[in-house]
Amino acid sequence: MNVARARPTAIATAVGAAAALLAFPAGASARELDLPDPDRAVNTAAIEDVVFPAAAPRPARAASVEVPARTYSTADGHDVEVETSSTYGVDPAADQAFVDFLASRLHGQELGGLRVYLGTPKEIQRLCGGGPRVVACYAIGEGRMYVPGESVAGIPVEYPLTHEYGHHIASWRSNNPWDALDWGAKHWASAARVCTHVHRGLLFPGNQGVHYRDDPGEGFADGYAHLHYPDVPWFFNELMRPGPLEFEAIRRDVLDPWTGPRSRTVRGRLGPANRKRTFRIRLSLDGSVTFRLAAPRGASYSVEAVAGGFAAGRVLRPGGSFGVEWCRRRADERVTVTVRRVKGSGPFALSVRWPG
Repeated sequence: MNVARARPTAIATAVGAAAALLAFPAGASARELDLPDPDRAVNTAAIEDVVFPAAAPRPARAASVEVPARTYSTADGHDVEVETSSTYGVDPAADQAFVDFLASRLHGQELGGLRVYLGTPKEIQRLCGGGPRVVACYAIGEGRMYVPGESVAGIPVEYPLTHEYGHHIASWRSNNPWDALDWGAKHWASAARVCTHVHRGLLFPGNQGVHYRDDPGEGFADGYAHLHYPDVPWFFNELMRPGPLEFEAIRRDVLDPWTGPRSRTVRGRLGPANRKRTFRIRLSLDGSVTFRLAAPRGASYSVEAVAGGFAAGRVLRPGGSFGVEWCRRRADERVTVTVRRVKGSGPFALSVRWPG
């Protein structure tokens, strides 16, 4: 992405306490009492964050360079950079507690690329440039979470920390041809049928206006948070409410992320007596399916892919290619690919690439 935009995010909801969000407590002593605990039960009210595809606003960047950065190691060997507001002062033990909490969340190698700025709730609200309910933000271009160093109006700090880390995971994942930040990571987005729902006008990737609750990027981040806190009420579009299939997909996105498409080259010969060749591929993920033809000079062969009532095809000359964004209609879809002789004859090689 090349245009920075603020992304207000509703993280979760629960009955009551919403009005209290308008008054954030602050103070170093509260932080000492509210260090994040992986085993703490969490019930949240409706809170918001902001995500910046590039750097955070200038006040946030200035604040992060005004205080010294310290690096803390996790038990599994990742180094996390932490900057703490001067309001709190230097407290290495507390900083380490935040890093240890993040290490307790399901994670991969991206944890070693994380930066964290800890500030008072009022400071974070100001630095993130959001409205009165904003409690955190994440700058993709910096790999940095701007998070409160204490609970916010009785809302445990663990939940916004976990949700923000979901954005950090997405920024390290691929969902080509789509952006994982806006669409969610590949396995979750496929399990949640994001592609189909977007084409039907039910989900809106990257739309943080009236459709922020329908943004799959936020659905992924909050689905990741619900993986750790499954009893927290769901606030986003019901189409993205996570169940066992989606939770397993998130686990795979974190621990065994998608790295690129599969490929296969099918060879054959077409002529007057053998006018077509058919084969099949198995689609278990949504994404780009592309075809490239090698054939004799002067030949024209058609290539058609069909599955579940959906078809895509084109007449290709030697060296020709085409692609389609494929939204599966079934979890495991068998696609029939047919190469037909239109003009000319001779051997061909059809290279196919698909997401998996």
